[in-house]
This record gives sequence, C-alpha cells and structure tokens, in this order.
Amino acid sequence: MIAQFAEERIMDKPLLVSHVKKRYKNKIAVDDISFSTNPFECVALLGANGAGKTSTLKMIHGANTISSGKIEVMGFDVKKDLSTAKKNVGIVSQEDLLDLSLNIYENLIAHGLCYGIKKAVLKSRTEELLKFVDLYDVKFKEIGELSGGMRRRLILARALLNQPKLIILDEPTTGLDIQSRHLIWDKLLELKKQGVSILLTSHYMDEVENLADRILIVVAGKIIAEGTKDTLLKQYRKKTLEEVFLELTTKVKGEIDV
Repeated sequence: MIAQFAEERIMDKPLLVSHVKKRYKNKIAVDDISFSTNPFECVALLGANGAGKTSTLKMIHGANTISSGKIEVMGFDVKKDLSTAKKNVGIVSQEDLLDLSLNIYENLIAHGLCYGIKKAVLKSRTEELLKFVDLYDVKFKEIGELSGGMRRRLILARALLNQPKLIILDEPTTGLDIQSRHLIWDKLLELKKQGVSILLTSHYMDEVENLADRILIVVAGKIIAEGTKDTLLKQYRKKTLEEVFLELTTKVKGEIDV
C-alpha cells in the first residue's frame, strides 16, 4: 500500500480544523471555519477565487500562520508541532516547483532526501510510486520534455513519498486535457480506497462530483453549506451541483455587498 497507517493513530481524524481564522492586516480571509476529514474520504472545498480556500490550505501545511483557532493533522497541533504534522501531509499545489536540472527519477530522490528517508527505502519507494503514476517507463526523461499531465502525475508521486495520511490538492488538474484529468482521478480514487484522506479544491464541478464524498461551499471565508452531492441537491431543490453553487454564492455575495 502507498499509505500505511500506524495502528495507534488510525482512529484519529487525519485533519481537524476548529474555529480557524486568518487575518491579513484589516482583511479577514478565513472567518471561523470548522471541519474535519476521515480516512477513506475526500472532502472538497468549493468556492470562487478569493473565497479563502487557498489560505485555509496554506494554514494546514504551515505555509500561513493561523490567526486564531486550532488545526490538527493526525492529532498533532500545527501551531505547536508543525514538523510532525507536516510529516503526515502530502501537497499537490498549483505551482509544481520541479527542479528543471533533474530528471523525473532524480526529482523524486532529491525530494525524498529532504524528508530524511533512508536511501534504500527511498529508491524502492520511488520506483513503486513511478509505477503507480504510470511514469516508470519514462523515469529518466527531463522535466522540460514532459507534458502537463505527466508533470501533474510526477507532483502527485512526489506528494506521496512520505506516505502521508492526508493529501492536499489545490486545483490538481487545472489546464489538463480530459484524458490526463481522468488518469489523475483514477489514481486519487485508488489512494482513497487505501485509507488516505483527501482535501481538494477545484473549479471543475465534474472533478468534485467524481472525487468528493463531502462538499463544503465557502464564501467570503465562511462555510455556508456542507453535505454530499445528493443531500445538497435535495436540500436546495436543484438538478446540478453547479446550480446549487451559483444560487448560494450569488445570494450570499449579494448580502455581503449590501
């Protein structure tokens, strides 16, 4: 298995966000949000640009400070024990930050060494992950030769090197063709079946529908609705998730603007 859970922590919530706020000077980007994720589950944060999604993700993996509230990853407090919390997180960000001077294989090895993974273990894990994301046969290709889909799969493999319990995906398939998107979705669904907890942001409704077990709709830093696709459709009497999203975000935005 790509993800291996320690038995003593398997019952912990992979992610627990409690009354979290993020302030930038006079602006509140994240406003008292609370949610959690479970093993074998994908939770999607759905919101327009500027809704507070990326600020939330950055606080979870320590790229942003938490103004108030508490975030725990596998029971470890991000404020008090960030280094341990980060060991349980894999990140697929919008920026790939791949080293153009290294090939596919070397990029993974270099990243794994930063985690302090022993060389023998790292080599085995790298080859396993390259097979998992269907890049093993091209593992010596230079980064500049890769298609967008191949780069995104490499970033996913990189995010899995530390065998994380939680994977954060920030717009993971933006700009990819439909075949590449579906290939990445298939890999993410495999990870979920193995017990990995996934936190996803995406502007693609079909992506959210394919991957997410629960959906949190975020407007102006607040979670204004939460549920499965079916419960949201039933609650708001709509035929599509897009219709639910448009109704809620337009209504709340109008109230805020007033």
